[in-house]
Amino acid sequence: MSRKVIYKEKIGDKRILHIGNFKFVYKKFNLNKLFKLKPFVKEKKLNSLLDLAVSRSEVNKSEFSNYSKKDLYYYLFENIFYDKQVITKIQKNYIKFVSKHSSNYFLDIGCGRGEFLSLLKSENIKSKGLEINSLECKLLNQKGFDVINEDAVTYLQNSNEVYSGISLIQVVEHLTFDYLFELIFLAYKKIETNGILLIETLSPLNIHNLKYFHTDLTHIRPVPFQSMQFLCEFVGFKNCKIVYSLPDKNGYINYALVAEKL
Repeated sequence: MSRKVIYKEKIGDKRILHIGNFKFVYKKFNLNKLFKLKPFVKEKKLNSLLDLAVSRSEVNKSEFSNYSKKDLYYYLFENIFYDKQVITKIQKNYIKFVSKHSSNYFLDIGCGRGEFLSLLKSENIKSKGLEINSLECKLLNQKGFDVINEDAVTYLQNSNEVYSGISLIQVVEHLTFDYLFELIFLAYKKIETNGILLIETLSPLNIHNLKYFHTDLTHIRPVPFQSMQFLCEFVGFKNCKIVYSLPDKNGYINYALVAEKL
C-alpha cells in the first residue's frame, strides 16, 4: 500500500511532514550556523598597540632617540606583552632554591625589568644582573641594582667571580644551540659547589605556547624540558627538578628547571 506524503505546514523555522498516520516536526537547517561557516572576507579595525606601549613607558618619549631602535622596540614590546605582577608571583617560588648564606653573588642573566633581582634584594641575597638591552639596563641601574650591559658568554669568559647561582629566566628560547651550549658550560664553571642553575622558559607541551611563540620575534625555538635537562646533566649538573607555573586549560605555560652543582 502506498503512503501519501503531505507537506502540510510551515510555522516559522518549523516544518511538519505527514507520512501516513505519522507526523514529523523538524526545524529548517541553517547550514551556515550548523557548520559555523565564516565569511569569505572579514574586516576588523585594530587599536594601536604602540600608543598603549608608549603610554606605559617609564622613559619619556623625548628620550627615545637616545637608545638603539632594537632596544627601544623590545622595551616597548614588553610594555604590552608582559605582566610584571604575574612574573613576580611566579618568580617568588624560585627564591627557596637560592642560598641565603653564600658570600658570593647570585647572577641573573637576562634580568630584563628586574623582577627577580627585586625578589633577591628583598631576601637580602647579594645579586647582580646581566642585560643586553641598554635601555632596561639603565633603568635598573637608576633604581639601584647592579646590572651590567654585556653579552652573557663574553662576560662569563672574562669574569673571575664565582656565583652562588645563575638564573636564565625566559632566556634560552632566544638562543641558538651553539650559544646555549657554551653558556651552560660556562655557568657550570662559574657556579660554586652546592650552587644552582635556574632556567625558566615556555613549555612546548602547551599548545597555546606554540600558537603564540613567535609573537616575540626574537624567539628562536621552544626548548623541551628533557632537552634542557640532558644538556645540564651533560655538563655536570645533578639533581634536576622541574617546577611548572601559570596553569591554563592546556596545561602549564612555563616550566623551570633547577639543577645543582655538587
